[in-house]
Amino acid sequence: MQGVVCEKPVGQIAAKALEAGLIVITAGSNVLRFVPPLIIEEKDVDEMISRLESIL
Repeated sequence: MQGVVCEKPVGQIAAKALEAGLIVITAGSNVLRFVPPLIIEEKDVDEMISRLESIL
């Protein structure tokens, strides 16, 4: 599990992430939480980062 603390509320970010095919959970008002599978390839992480960057 990984959390990313944001300076702004993450509600809209989580909604946009879902539209982009990313499943994220909010933890409080300013934390995005990711729960990737136990086995994940580097290319999948790179794709997630790319999608998240476009949302932010």
